[in-house]
Parts: sequence; C-alpha cells; structure tokens
Amino acid sequence: MKHGLPSFTLIALLSMLASGCVTEQTYSGTDIPVSERTFDKVAAAKERTQLGLTYLKRGNAEQAKFNLDKAMSYAPDLEEVNVAMAYFYQTVGDVPRTEEAYRRAVRSSDATGDSMNNFGVFLCQQKRYDEAEQMFLKAIEQPKYTRTASSYENLGICSRDGGNREKARHYFDMALKYDPRRATSLLELTELAMDSQDYQGAKRLLERMHTVVAESAASLALGVEIERQLNNFDASSRYGILLLAKFPASPEAKQYRASLNQ
Repeated sequence: MKHGLPSFTLIALLSMLASGCVTEQTYSGTDIPVSERTFDKVAAAKERTQLGLTYLKRGNAEQAKFNLDKAMSYAPDLEEVNVAMAYFYQTVGDVPRTEEAYRRAVRSSDATGDSMNNFGVFLCQQKRYDEAEQMFLKAIEQPKYTRTASSYENLGICSRDGGNREKARHYFDMALKYDPRRATSLLELTELAMDSQDYQGAKRLLERMHTVVAESAASLALGVEIERQLNNFDASSRYGILLLAKFPASPEAKQYRASLNQ
C-alpha cells in the first residue's frame, strides 16, 4: 500500500488590510486638512495574495491570477507571494512556472523552511528525489522551522518512492522522534517491515500505532495480514471483524470479504 505525500501545505497567508499610515496636510493657502494615505506595498501584496488564493479555491483561475499578478507587482521578492504563485501554477499544471516561482521563494530574503518544504514536495512529485531530499534537509536546518516532523516524514515518503527503503526507514524514525503520534510514519514503517518479511516487527509497530492513533481501515487490514503471516488466525479474524464493523464500506473491508469467499 502506497501513501502519497501529505496534503500540500501552504505558508499561512495572513489577511492584512492595506491601510498604511495617514499623514495630515493642508490645501495651499487654506487650513483645510487633506488625509493622505501612505500606500503599504507589502500589506497590499499580502491582501492580494489572500484574495487570489480565495478565487483559486473557488475555481476562478482568471481572477486568482489577476490578484496574484497584482501581488507580484507590489512585492515581487516576498516569500509568501511567490509560494502562492507557485501553488497557482501547480494547480493549473504549469510545471516550469511552478519551479520558477518556488526558486524565487526560497531565494527571497525572508525565505523560511515552509517554502523549502513545499518546494521539496513539488520536486518529489516530479521524481527528482535527490533534489527533493536536499530541499527538505535545508528546510529542517532553518533555526525557526517548526514542521521538522512533517519534513522528515516527507523525506521518508520521497525516499520510499525513489526505491531507497533503508533511507526511508531512517527518515520515518526521525519523524517519530519529533512527533511519536505521526500515523503515516508508523503505518509506513509497519509496511516496510512487512515488505522485509519482519512480521514480528510489523506486529510491534502496528500495536504501537494503535496506542497513539485511532484504528483505520488501512491499519486493521494490515493487522489481518500480519496475523495471517504469523499463523495467528484467531487474531487475524478479530482484526477482520473490527474492519467490517468500523469501516464496512471501505475498499479494505470489501477486499477482506472477498478473501473470506476464496
């Protein structure tokens, strides 16, 4: 069973009004004040970015692009503007422009681990595994980066997709050191143990997983198979009963029913 990369995570794009500072002047020859609003390009860029992403979420690519272009004209070197633009191009399937936008984001003066992690996800999706690994590691190295567990998990998935199981196992272990409750890393390690025919190890990992996260159709189906391989047919049946009871409409439950009729 293969799991894709976790959902694409954008940097939080704050809603900021382009209010700016107000200065008081007077008309020549009078005492009548004139309110003059100082235009804040960065605030305007952030507002346009959020508006563009809102349009993109609604499926209006034309208005999304219009607002993101405006944001770029105001603050072309702002990280979150370039990440949003990369997300736009990725959504519409323009791979070369997606990469260009990410490269601008990670080169920006305010670049953070978030844009590097997102760029790593993109590179991994393009099967550029070595480049993706370097970008994820660069994200982890950032002093204020808080999503270290996510990046290690992404590294594990990317390494697995690239065919390097040992490296994948190492990165999933690292993810769990930072966050022991990561269900994806635990499930991936269980499947790697299964692939290596380490059924006792897989059983221990699955039991560990079920102590920290809720059972899922995938994890219960794994339990069925692990116990079958260990010739623990009563335990396998118990997992199957749970699978049918908790997730009766799941593909795993349908597959289990089919196996009972063979």
